[in-house]
Amino acid sequence: MSPANGPERTGPLTGPGLDAAARTNRGPREGNEDSYVCRPDLGLFAAIDGMGGQMGGERAAALAREALLASSDLLQAIRSANEKIHEVAAKDPALRGMGCVASAVRIEEAGARIIHVGDTRVYLAGRAGCEQLTRDHTVAARRQEDMGISAPAARGIAGHNQVTRDIGGKPQKDDEWVDRLQVDLEAGDLLMLCSDGLHGAIPAADLFARLRRARKEDVPPADLVDTLLELALKNGTKDNVTVVVARYTPGTKPWWTRDVKELFNKG
Repeated sequence: MSPANGPERTGPLTGPGLDAAARTNRGPREGNEDSYVCRPDLGLFAAIDGMGGQMGGERAAALAREALLASSDLLQAIRSANEKIHEVAAKDPALRGMGCVASAVRIEEAGARIIHVGDTRVYLAGRAGCEQLTRDHTVAARRQEDMGISAPAARGIAGHNQVTRDIGGKPQKDDEWVDRLQVDLEAGDLLMLCSDGLHGAIPAADLFARLRRARKEDVPPADLVDTLLELALKNGTKDNVTVVVARYTPGTKPWWTRDVKELFNKG
């Protein structure tokens, strides 16, 4: 088992109307503070990046993962994770300052609900092309918006990769710190969630092209996560790497939702 009590790779997984896979790797770091959720049976997916050193980061990521798995409400899960992480860190000096960032998706019917905090990301590869659905909560992203400068220029700013929002850093009185959005899905669409160890190591144009091609050519999610993670490692990522891919394949229903006639009436 890897950090946060999850396997390093899932292999191919299926659920009602979904094919999925996930993989994580410590990269050049001594430990892996990343975690993920890949549960096509629940329609639930997440990429989580812990902060606060190996011990604290792993613990924070594990607590966020547990909260997401325990609730069908994504926003409530993030609220709960924030409270629990802050509470645990306050009681243990060794965990002081720990936290995490996360992007999570729940797929229901023909749509996906997304919550996001930090610099993990969610991408959608659809029939019309590929787009990044989330925006980074980092110093670089804020300067890019405020100053109207390019992404490469923003990355040259001191502390550019410092996150401006996190889960567990402090108590929150409202929900404005959590980004929420919803998107429609069509058959064959790909959703990709990842930590900054992946998107920071693969040029945007290359990543978008690979996702568009994978959508067009029906590349299996298990093959795509392997390809992207290995590419990030080859390109010299400086961080842990996590990638989760889900393909929307409507038309398959779990046995408990089928019409009784469909199951038992033979004539």
